[in-house]
Amino acid sequence: MTDSRSFIIQKIFDKKMAIIVDKNKKRRDIAVACTELLLEKGFKNLTITEIAKTAGIGKGTVYDYFRNKEEIVFEIIRHLIDEHHEDLNKRSSENTSCRQKTLYLFDFYLCEFKDYSQHMEVYKEYMAATLSNGDLSMSEFNKECTDFIHQILHKIIHDGIIRCEIKAVAKKLISGIQASERGFMLMDWAENSVSKQELKVYINTLFDLIEIKE
Repeated sequence: MTDSRSFIIQKIFDKKMAIIVDKNKKRRDIAVACTELLLEKGFKNLTITEIAKTAGIGKGTVYDYFRNKEEIVFEIIRHLIDEHHEDLNKRSSENTSCRQKTLYLFDFYLCEFKDYSQHMEVYKEYMAATLSNGDLSMSEFNKECTDFIHQILHKIIHDGIIRCEIKAVAKKLISGIQASERGFMLMDWAENSVSKQELKVYINTLFDLIEIKE
């Protein structure tokens, strides 16, 4: 009797999990389908009607998965960040240096190992809307993205310290390194006064100072 009950409970749990996974996949599919539309129309001109048409679904169905267009843009950016994270993991191995992993992480902006130009255009469009809008949900989402990248960079630096590849003081530089990459990127967009090469020189110089020399 107990085994039968456990089996039924497990089947119900599996079914619920399948529904959740399917809904998450549908959310992602709708968002990804609208990436080009976001670039074409811009955030401010994006409408739920156009989103529904582009995704091949009814307008009401859009609201089954998203409360507003902001959430759709959030999902697009989450997808781009996840895609970039997968690229980072594919390129890296246990023998990849801390310096190289950091350059891979910031390749989202540097675009030396892969063309992330579309990713950057989506992010640029979103950042422009965020700065002009001041919406709380956007600020919270920005923090979510920043925290996720911070966790990745923290692991890269932590592993480098554990392997005696870089000095322990490097952990105090994590937030600064992340903020510097964001600063270089925004200056590039706003003033066109810096080059991506300058960020690479900056990162390499930092690692020249914190790497443990044999």
